[in-house]
Amino acid sequence: MGWVADEGLFAVWWLLGFAAVNGVLGCRCLIRGWGDRATVRRVQRDGIGPVEAAWQADGERAAARTAVGLLTLRGAVEVSKKGVVTAVPDAPEPADPVLSALFDGIRLRGARKTRLYEIVDADDFEEYRVRLARRVPDVRRYAEPGRVVALFAACGVSLGLTAHGLGAGVRLPFLGGDPALWVVVWWPLWGLLALCAAAWPAERTRRWRRFNRSCRRVADAALEGLPGRTRVALRKGALRPAPPRPRQERKRSRPKRDAPTPGGGGWADDSGTDSYGGGGCGGGD
Repeated sequence: MGWVADEGLFAVWWLLGFAAVNGVLGCRCLIRGWGDRATVRRVQRDGIGPVEAAWQADGERAAARTAVGLLTLRGAVEVSKKGVVTAVPDAPEPADPVLSALFDGIRLRGARKTRLYEIVDADDFEEYRVRLARRVPDVRRYAEPGRVVALFAACGVSLGLTAHGLGAGVRLPFLGGDPALWVVVWWPLWGLLALCAAAWPAERTRRWRRFNRSCRRVADAALEGLPGRTRVALRKGALRPAPPRPRQERKRSRPKRDAPTPGGGGWADDSGTDSYGGGGCGGGD
């Protein structure tokens, strides 16, 4: 191991730096996970509302579907076949503050009516979203970018170690002792260190899957009596329609070269066609 001992154990220090980066990542995830675990235990002990459960399990659109479904079951709103939501006249105010804010927003829109996707971002439902955010569990839904950080650390350490060994002229006993062979070592070293990144979950990996499944069961149980027609209409109304594409005028076809051009030829006819047919560049004697 004399090649490692040269230049003050530089290879050991580079590898220790790589291990330190991964260690800091692990400690950070562990510390942040303590708060999440405490929140999950508290929610499982005290219970969670169906709208908040739907948001935790499947996002804000699922929460909007669940909230509208609950209002439908209570006779406060009606849902058309196209997913348009309207308030029922003289319907009682829901006791739940989140449902109450949503019902007020639907009722105030009046003749404008409500599409389900508008609940997510329309200004009329700002109070509903604020109240819902206060009650949603403060739990990370996705993993942190630990894999990306580990990959960058592997690339930096392998490149730095190779450049250090090449610049210091440290010999490689396994490859003939030529210091220039550090350039060849970089790629295998990078691949070996990059394998450590597989220990970290991908950035968009869902966390707390068991908790998410229990939340989904809570939301589904709350909508147990909702008719199938209404469920289908709510799924349709959750999708924002794509904006219409601008119509493109059809280009006029160019006249054939052997066809005579009306008006005696020239660069283009009176309609503005930039064709070279008839008496164009190549025509005329």
